[in-house]
Amino acid sequence: MDKSDLNELKNMLSGLEASIMAKVDEKLDKIVSKSEQKAEKKQKYRRRKQKEQKENEFVEDDLQLTAAERKELEQASRSDRENDVHIPRNRSTRRRPSGKIEVRCRSCGKIEKVSPAILVRDEDGYRYKCNKCSCSPG
Repeated sequence: MDKSDLNELKNMLSGLEASIMAKVDEKLDKIVSKSEQKAEKKQKYRRRKQKEQKENEFVEDDLQLTAAERKELEQASRSDRENDVHIPRNRSTRRRPSGKIEVRCRSCGKIEKVSPAILVRDEDGYRYKCNKCSCSPG
């Protein structure tokens, strides 16, 4: 092999390398990260919900009402306002967390502060077992 053959081989390899790199770049452009997938999924969900909401909206302007029907609708609306039928209600506020109480583990005797919701009612009162005792055999 002489120098011209080596240069020709080098040119062929560089062309092949360029085509491989172009293919790799194309594939890298197609790959979407997890965060981008999540964002796209959220956008699709929001668009679908907005579309459903628009379909479900009741719009009086689109209705073909006669004069008598319009008058009846106005009377009904006025009556509702006077009788406070459709009062916008505020959402209830968050429930305040209940206080923790001190209890003694029935197995090891350890005293802990826990929520009253996890206590078990028994004929003798309340029963409580700490996590360590609950996970141990026996």
